[in-house]
Amino acid sequence: MFRHTKYKAERLNVKTPRELEVMWVRLTPPCHPRHTASIICGLVYHPTRAPTHALLVDHIIDTCDTLQARYQSSKMVICGDFNQLDPKEIEDQLSITQIVHFPTHKQNTLDLIITDLSDQYLPPQPLPPVGRSNHLSMFWTPATTTSHDQDDHTTKICRPTPDSAIRQIGQWLIQYPWTEVLTVSDVDRKWENYQTTITQAYYHFFPTKEVRNHPADLPWITPRIKRLMEQRNKTFYNDRRRYNTRSTTRSSQKLKLPKNCTTQQKFTTLNKPTSISGTTN
Repeated sequence: MFRHTKYKAERLNVKTPRELEVMWVRLTPPCHPRHTASIICGLVYHPTRAPTHALLVDHIIDTCDTLQARYQSSKMVICGDFNQLDPKEIEDQLSITQIVHFPTHKQNTLDLIITDLSDQYLPPQPLPPVGRSNHLSMFWTPATTTSHDQDDHTTKICRPTPDSAIRQIGQWLIQYPWTEVLTVSDVDRKWENYQTTITQAYYHFFPTKEVRNHPADLPWITPRIKRLMEQRNKTFYNDRRRYNTRSTTRSSQKLKLPKNCTTQQKFTTLNKPTSISGTTN
């Protein structure tokens, strides 16, 4: 397997039956969407008329399930020379798609790419064989999308209930005279007036706000959680910057020792107690 140096590759320790020729690798690209932290690649060679059809299919399905549970937000790419193996069962069990739709060896499509990255990559394109191979090679490129595309975000309307607004509406409830309720004798009219007043107050103290969501956001990620995450990141980077500044200051304040001093002189100088000036009562 050959890879670009910018991709971090880790060969996974997967127990593979001796009858199969499969290698599992985890790739971590330098830049990737938020919902694709890594790519798990299964490199497969299935010999022609090999009696290991069922064994290979079961191995791929079980391994993919295990690795996706171990590595969250990972995507799968199963590729290689499958010869006459039908990938239908693999596609159905793992909800992934075979995306090679052109002959790779004479009139047969033997080399396959089965993946759940079809929405992030363009369809593969055939290229001439490499070296003495009689199989076509493939060029599979990412789709060119901008991360700041407006269509990537959805907007929803919500009514935040901050503590300050809750305190304000509490004070309003205590001080409001409720004249339109107390001066009316009809019960139904009292209820209508009360409901109208409360609704208007609710809309006043808790105004609507537009919130932008990214498709990769998990359902339980609320605006409040996003604010807390932003505060955490800001605090982390500020603390790290202050720590680096202190480290630089300490390193610049190191004692300068003579070039030809002995080990005993170094020990004495570095462990010399600091003199403190002051008045003893």
